Amino acid sequence: MADTTSGHDPAPSPGGPALTPKGETRRRALLDGVLSVLEAGGPSAVTHRAVARAAGVPVSAATYYFAGRDDLLRAALRHATTDWVRSFDRLERASVRDLAETLVRYAITERGSARAQYELLFTAMRDASLREDAELWYSSLEHVLTRAGVPAERLDVVALAVDGLIVRMLWRGEPGTVAATARVLDEIVGPLP
Repeated sequence: MADTTSGHDPAPSPGGPALTPKGETRRRALLDGVLSVLEAGGPSAVTHRAVARAAGVPVSAATYYFAGRDDLLRAALRHATTDWVRSFDRLERASVRDLAETLVRYAITERGSARAQYELLFTAMRDASLREDAELWYSSLEHVLTRAGVPAERLDVVALAVDGLIVRMLWRGEPGTVAATARVLDEIVGPLP
């Protein structure tokens, strides 16, 4: 069984399947498959069979790497969160424009992963096993806002507004450009030191 309890991208657990390069490729395909199934049908659509079909692998591969539906959901949230955190970590000194580019890529251009991730964040409200990874997502947002220069006393409000902006981008597809997103972020963030 894969490790689904640590705070980093899943890796094999002691006594679990050793990940060869082929195994790692297959496991990542399965995680991407979970995100595809989530985007199309929500958490209730996630089954070993549906995920294997989306990943283009045999069902036995899904059951080999993931014990059950909860294991699939936890690993997928961790996978999506790790990708989200990495996209923020690539920003040396985050500017509002950098953040706008990242948000447009996340919520507009590559929206499938973001939609699936938000499905999992909502699922985390009911499933305590997902909360640590949901918190990592929000912490990464606050971290990049801090790096962009948002003062500590405004961080909570700005993070809430940016989270709402992401939901609007996912729901309505707007703002849909970097320039329009940067204008909204300028309004949210306000003047920076």
